[in-house]
Amino acid sequence: MLQNDGLKTRFSAFGALVDWRKTGKLLREHSLSPFAKELALGVCRRHLRLLHAIRKSVRRMPGLDVQCVLEMGIYQMFFMDVPNRAVIDSSAELARQANLGEGSVKLVNGILRRLDRYGLPSLPPQNVLRLSLEYSMPEWLVRRLLDCCGPVYAEEFSKETVERPSQWMRVNVQKISAEELQKRLALSGRIYKNRFIEIPEGNPHLGELLASKEFKEGFFSIQNPAALEVVNLLQIQDGMSVWDACAAPGGKSALLAEMYPHAEILASDISAERLLPMQDLHSRLSLSNISVQTLDVTAHSFFERFDRILLDVPCSNLGVLSRRPEVKYRLSLKDVLDLSKIQFHILETAVSALKKNGILVYATCSPEPVETDKVVKKFLEAHPDFEQVGLPVRISKNEFGLDRFFAAALRKK
Repeated sequence: MLQNDGLKTRFSAFGALVDWRKTGKLLREHSLSPFAKELALGVCRRHLRLLHAIRKSVRRMPGLDVQCVLEMGIYQMFFMDVPNRAVIDSSAELARQANLGEGSVKLVNGILRRLDRYGLPSLPPQNVLRLSLEYSMPEWLVRRLLDCCGPVYAEEFSKETVERPSQWMRVNVQKISAEELQKRLALSGRIYKNRFIEIPEGNPHLGELLASKEFKEGFFSIQNPAALEVVNLLQIQDGMSVWDACAAPGGKSALLAEMYPHAEILASDISAERLLPMQDLHSRLSLSNISVQTLDVTAHSFFERFDRILLDVPCSNLGVLSRRPEVKYRLSLKDVLDLSKIQFHILETAVSALKKNGILVYATCSPEPVETDKVVKKFLEAHPDFEQVGLPVRISKNEFGLDRFFAAALRKK
């Protein structure tokens, strides 16, 4: 029987981590308290670094459940503000309450005491191995970053993936200004382009904000401001017809509808299940200029129907690894190359729905060249009736914590 709230919280994080290791289930699908969520996501972000510490502390690796207890303990000791004595005691008790056996309890206690005394084991000097372990990046991905972009970029990118990402809310300025909402919610974060408010540490937890009257009345939604930079490329005007063709879960569709209340917007996705959250568009946000439809963009029957098309294509998510840390452990180079083929196919089949002089924005939350510039270049070479409008949006590391994004505007001549 769990004896206190702190142990219950750690037990829920332990369950989520074991579930992830065994089934690959996304951590954010679990209902976790703020502390448990921070702990589980932090362990996932630094998984390889934590495993390295365990390997250097034992002759034979313990079972997966014990590994999870140890990873949680090591993460709290070295990457969270938790007293080491409390970490050792709670980790040993967690192993006991999880019925891992007294031998495992002693092992957890002994390893954590040793690490408390001597610190984390040193990392290998070889650059690929060091980056891989220090920032928990698969070796193939480190090599690709080094080959494509050089050691400075590889280090910066890898380091960013283990950091806690910035949290932002998108203000529905049809209902309230960013300044007024900031005052009502007692938020102290920065405001981005009069539409986004930062949710810094020390402000109300995200769960509290989502339970607020203001959220229920549609005054705000959770979204990273990078979406605004992508949407702005569309250059939408009143009365235009717009197709968000890979829309789920609907964040950019909602932003479009809020920004352009006099545009006609169709939001579609191939997955009916992934479209379910978009009921929010009408029920909570009261957006009347948008319709939602289950539709495969590669099998549509539109012909020169839309003035603007947004293609936020399925991608590797390499630009948001701090938010989705599980991705980097299951992704392979083959997956990235296969995705680029799918992305090109989506782009090629979507363009017949665009009117002449219309603009299509191709977007992806990945900085990987085969998913970005190479897809656009290949498309333009195959379609001389299209031209690129201006320079692409390339969001890299920045002071606002915007997600890494690529977007290019293509005009049909």
